[in-house]
Amino acid sequence: MFELTVLKSSGLRLFWGLLTSIVFGSCALAGNPEPGLTDPPVVNPKRSNGDISAFYLGVSGGYSLGGTDEFGLATPGATFPVGDLDLKGSFGGVRAGWRGVLPARSGRDYVYGLEIGYEFGSIDDEVTTSVNGVSVTGGSEVSDIFSVRFRSGLTNKSGSILYFVSAGYVRGDVETTNSLTFGPTAQSFQESDSRNGFSVSIGAEHSLNDDWSITGEYEYVQFEGKDVEFGNGFSTRSTPEYRSLRFGLNYTF
Repeated sequence: MFELTVLKSSGLRLFWGLLTSIVFGSCALAGNPEPGLTDPPVVNPKRSNGDISAFYLGVSGGYSLGGTDEFGLATPGATFPVGDLDLKGSFGGVRAGWRGVLPARSGRDYVYGLEIGYEFGSIDDEVTTSVNGVSVTGGSEVSDIFSVRFRSGLTNKSGSILYFVSAGYVRGDVETTNSLTFGPTAQSFQESDSRNGFSVSIGAEHSLNDDWSITGEYEYVQFEGKDVEFGNGFSTRSTPEYRSLRFGLNYTF
């Protein structure tokens, strides 16, 4: 009888302990729920515009602001200064290129790339002076310019504007002319050749949307100097150079 009473009492205490644990444990869970599994946070991708890491085609046009090419006529006996050529003229062109991007500080991008181009038009000038009663005219003309340029620069924080510099190789056709007038008699001479040179520029490109952008730049172009023989015993030293403003429109693939 005592054993039965003890067993009943022990069983009652065990039951009561289990019930207490369940009740208070449930309350604790209700007051301090453990966080469940959640989806990982979504990180927005880095800003990237359509004009970055892509190929592009474009058209351009501009005007030469003038340059310097001192024209002097060398004869078997002496050299006579004729004047300074101020090369001017309008031009148009087509271009194609590729550019890539590297992240830079302050939310900007470093953009770099290679561009090839072809420009047509006429950039020229001529000067006239009198030497011992003879009217002497000298002239120079640059046309059909092929170029390969490396460009690099930084965007603004929104990525809508790229500020760039460029440097590259150019090759163009140079025509050098000379004429001598003795009263009613005139003699004309000319020599044409293709020359190498270099160009440097600074400019900006503004994105209109993901596909189209407009550009503007200031450029300096210089071709190698050359002694030009006119075939009549006369010659001149030709060193054409000029500065220009160029504007363009690009389409990005």
